[in-house]
Amino acid sequence: MDSNLIANLLSLTLFAVSLVIVVRSFYRYARFPNRRLFILGLSMTIIALTALAGFAGDNITAISLNVDWFNYIGQTVSFLFILLSLWGNSDRYLRRLTRWHIIISSLLLILLLLAPLLPSDFPDPSVTKSLLSGSRGAISLIICITYITSFMRKENHFNLLMSGAFILISLGYFIIIPKYFQPNATLDHVGDILRITGFLTFLVAILIGEPARAPDEDTVRSARALLVQRQALNRRPLS
Repeated sequence: MDSNLIANLLSLTLFAVSLVIVVRSFYRYARFPNRRLFILGLSMTIIALTALAGFAGDNITAISLNVDWFNYIGQTVSFLFILLSLWGNSDRYLRRLTRWHIIISSLLLILLLLAPLLPSDFPDPSVTKSLLSGSRGAISLIICITYITSFMRKENHFNLLMSGAFILISLGYFIIIPKYFQPNATLDHVGDILRITGFLTFLVAILIGEPARAPDEDTVRSARALLVQRQALNRRPLS
């Protein structure tokens, strides 16, 4: 089968899966505001754009689109923010993380717009691509371990599916590292299949939905303060 056809199918599949996760995340965020959902939605928006950029780079020949810079860096940053969002529950922490995420994502979009002007390849491509691919795999593996830890504390389908999704995504990135030094179509295809399977599992987990969490301390404190203010207003005599 034509390798370009396979690449196109994988890019479009990744784009479609990521887009559904984006819609689902922002829909739930609109109904139940949670900064972790916003971070997930924004991260998957960037990953969806990397898939679309990869498709464009493989098929548009009229101009030179050097989208690898955006694809590698964008996916690495997106996975990193998903991981960081899991490491804190306070509203202050997630608010600051969201602010930085929006800023860095904006810079990534500028990087995408500069694709026609960027160098055609990374400096020392084999080493650089291996490090970037390895970083995506390492971050995904840590996300997997985080969900395994959560599953051990509280067994549910969401944590189980998310840990399975990210171990597949992690393996998919690790397994293709040798191809940057010695081209290997078999490893390339196996890595693609593992990543797509991981993202499909990720989609199933998001559609099932995460069980309701107990509110964090900052949320409880803010709710209590608001309740006290309302009670004070209700007790105020009418003039």
